[in-house]
Amino acid sequence: MTLPRAVVIGMGEVGRRLAGALQASGVPVVPVTRAAGWDEALAAKGAARIVCVGEAQLGEALERLRGVAPERLVLVQNGWVRPELAAVPGHTRGLLWFTSKGEFFRVLRPSPFSGPLAAWLAASLCRGGLAAEALDDASFRRAEAEKMGFNCVVGLPLAVHRLTLAEYLSRYTAEAHAVFTEAVTVTARALGVGVEERWWSDFLIVVEPLGWVRSSAPKALDHRNGAVVALTRGLGMTAPANSRLLAALAAN
Repeated sequence: MTLPRAVVIGMGEVGRRLAGALQASGVPVVPVTRAAGWDEALAAKGAARIVCVGEAQLGEALERLRGVAPERLVLVQNGWVRPELAAVPGHTRGLLWFTSKGEFFRVLRPSPFSGPLAAWLAASLCRGGLAAEALDDASFRRAEAEKMGFNCVVGLPLAVHRLTLAEYLSRYTAEAHAVFTEAVTVTARALGVGVEERWWSDFLIVVEPLGWVRSSAPKALDHRNGAVVALTRGLGMTAPANSRLLAALAAN
């Protein structure tokens, strides 16, 4: 598949890295920020619209893109956004496995995509130097459950305990394992897939370069630990470790 260009909506750390890789692969990119580029984004016939805004801004972005065919949408949010995505069936979804903070950039593993534009986007990103892969729906659902484990450990617990990731994993290993296990188990159940035992050991390997990471103000908790706890209510499950951390943060 060849598309004339890509519209990248949200030019923060994620958007600029994806835009850079696409441009390096030869794909023309139209950048869109909150205040600029929307007219061209809506008028770009046949282009892929790659939405890289945060989870909290996704609803607003989808409302502005209402006239765009879902098969031209690529939604790149790591948190639990399934409820928001119900309005755009037939889209392409992506999860990110790289860390970008200013000058620091590290690819942790290939970023998975699934949907109509997954193969094109993964191939384009790889040509541009950013590892990515196209997955079928079932494989992507497993990847989504696994990524929620990462999301729930690298964030809220660090803010509650005021530690770096390396310090937290060393001092609170049992709690970290419980947070991760609850997150992957609950989201896997919601997604209709199984949990793989190797996910925890793979997590410990993949986060080794991120030991310095801190999180004084965790983002999008409603789409991470909070989403895990909310999902348990409809599934007849519990997530006590995540619940305790959310309560501790609220009490601070």
